[in-house]
Amino acid sequence: MTSSSALSHLIHRVGSTMSNGMSSALKNGGEVYNEEVDDALALLPRYLRVYVSHYHDDFYIAKSFDPRLVAQLMVEGFLPIAGSSRFLLPKLHLERCVLQLSPDSKLHISKSTRKKSKRFQLSLNEAFDDVVKGCHKQHGINWLFPPIVSAFRALQKETIDYGDCQTQLVENGSFQPSGTIPVRFYSVEIWNAETGALAGGELGYTVGGIYSSLTGFTKEDAAGSVQLAALGKLLLQCGFLWWDLGMEMEYKRQLGAELIARTDFVRE
Repeated sequence: MTSSSALSHLIHRVGSTMSNGMSSALKNGGEVYNEEVDDALALLPRYLRVYVSHYHDDFYIAKSFDPRLVAQLMVEGFLPIAGSSRFLLPKLHLERCVLQLSPDSKLHISKSTRKKSKRFQLSLNEAFDDVVKGCHKQHGINWLFPPIVSAFRALQKETIDYGDCQTQLVENGSFQPSGTIPVRFYSVEIWNAETGALAGGELGYTVGGIYSSLTGFTKEDAAGSVQLAALGKLLLQCGFLWWDLGMEMEYKRQLGAELIARTDFVRE
């Protein structure tokens, strides 16, 4: 996947489509939207509206799982998940649970977690398929259907092979790229230091200075909390500004995350 040139072509095609009779209405999957839309559709960049439309509440919908589209949705603040093997259901939470890492870190790691951390080791991009299997075993298929897994695998491969996936930075209301921004996809693994067995892990990605957690699993007591603590420390050391943890849960609050409105998150 040569994402930079391919996305330039994608954006050019969207702009051409919009200029050829679709300036007042946007089509996707047989649905037509007037440009005078509600706030939810207004948060969807114009250059993506040929491929993505608002579905309901904080969900959007697309028929393509193209890794280039998935990466571009990440850049625009959407959490790319699947509703089935046929439809991508990007989500833009009404409120996002976000942990500030810089300039003043709000990451909190308990003493008990620090003590238990000696039993584990952290790695990145060493066991993507095993992490996916672990998520499926703990949560079922849920939203992690084969087509979205394939898209994530392609993005991770490009991250490993080339260092990142170059996506387009497009100003609001425009169809012309104003620059590029790197997207990197990761599997995060936590291993039992004594047995070498995989004890837990997660899937996530970075866009600029933001890391977003997608989904994860744990097979051992304390492995999940240690993985989050170790990952948080790693993000701090690497200079990340924000850790996007998705929907609110108590353990995320305990880490130091706070709720922010989606308009503020997209702006960040």
